[in-house]
Parts: sequence; structure tokens; C-alpha cells
Amino acid sequence: MFKVTKTFALCGLAFLGVSNVYANHADLEKFEQQIIQKYKNSDYFAVNGEIEEAISNKISQDSSSLTYEFSNLQKNNYVSIKYSPDKKLKFYTFDVSGGGTMGEWYSDVQYKTNNVIHVDEFTAGSILDIKQVNIGNKTIYLIQSYYKGDSCHGLYNLRAVEIGSKQLLKAYVFEDKNKKSHEIDVEYDCHYDQDRSSASSYFRIHPKTIDVMLLNENFIPQNKYLRYSLGKTGYRYTGIVK
Repeated sequence: MFKVTKTFALCGLAFLGVSNVYANHADLEKFEQQIIQKYKNSDYFAVNGEIEEAISNKISQDSSSLTYEFSNLQKNNYVSIKYSPDKKLKFYTFDVSGGGTMGEWYSDVQYKTNNVIHVDEFTAGSILDIKQVNIGNKTIYLIQSYYKGDSCHGLYNLRAVEIGSKQLLKAYVFEDKNKKSHEIDVEYDCHYDQDRSSASSYFRIHPKTIDVMLLNENFIPQNKYLRYSLGKTGYRYTGIVK
């Protein structure tokens, strides 16, 4: 799920000029160096919460961060940044785990509606990939992430969202016989995937179809997939394929 946490207006942004954009990016580069200098000798898992809070606050206060790469922070693994293909959604993901076998991540999503830039908390695992598809007259974004329970167990998640007139919205585009949903989950257990070769194929996402790994009642992969085919209103379940 996601919730709106921070928003700021872009009033007068068009009048800032290129020079001010460069100046703001220079300020963000200075901010990067300050964060790296402050925490470079620290135990990352003891300070990762502070790093996340500092970066989250900075992007909420500076609208130019939407177009800034934070390449130095990414190189130091302080944040992972991924974009939607059209660059309208920007995800910042932070490892806020304690350094053990369990994984924990915090993500912000940054985007613009009309003349407002938003920074919302986006509850997810480690974000792996973002794709987009047109359904009707809307652009739908498909966000794939992985929740790590421990070194061997986890959960793959596929979530659909759309940019509304004022905020990011759940997109109920996955349809089966009984209901519509905005997300699909698949359990993962490495005991049934010793070489980890199938971990990346729990979802097969193509322009016209989405295939979801079929598990039995004991969560063992069956080397078959539940197929959802794209129609006028969303992805409808159409059967089992290999």
C-alpha cells in the first residue's frame, strides 16, 4: 500500500530558469557529499535509518530532486533509484534492515500531478522492476518487488498503480472469476529452487500477458503459470500455460 506523506507546490517553477536548476543540483551534490562524509566510517546497519530519513526529507524539500540522479549515494549503496519507463514515477528504495537474514526496505515514490510534486511512502519489498502499459485511456504502472522473510523464504509481489489527478492510486486491473485486484503475491521458498534459477521467473511480464508461477498447496512451484491476458479493462485470468 502507499500513503501520501509529503507534498509541495511548484508555484513559479517555470520562472526559475536553467541557472537555478543547475544551482539546485549543485546543492544536491553537496548534500550527497555531506551524507557520505558523515556516515562513511559508520556501521551501515546502525545508521541506515538516519540515512533514509535525511534523504527522504531532502527530496521532500527540493523539487529539483525529481530530475537528479543521486549517483554518488547510489554508488555507496545508500539508496537504490528506479524509474518508470516514461520517467513519471521515481522510486527511492532504502535498505533499513538490521543486517541479519531478514530483509526490510523503505521506499518513497516521487511524481508530479499538474503543478505539484509529491513524495509518498510506497510500501513494498525491494523494488526489482517497473513496467507500464496502456489500458483504456490510462497509463498503468506495474511494480515488481520482493519481500525477504529470511535467507530462504520470501514473497514476490506485483502491484498496479496509476497517477490520478491529485495522487497515486491503486489500479484494479487484475481480474479473475470472482474479483478484481491491484496486486498479485507469490510465495518463494529456496528449498524448491536450489540453484535459485527460477527466482527471476516467478512473474513473466510481456506487453499482452502476465504469467504467474503456479504453486501447489505446499507452495511448491509446478513449472506452470497462471496466465492473465490484456483486454480492454485489464488483465483477465485465461488459464494455465507452460
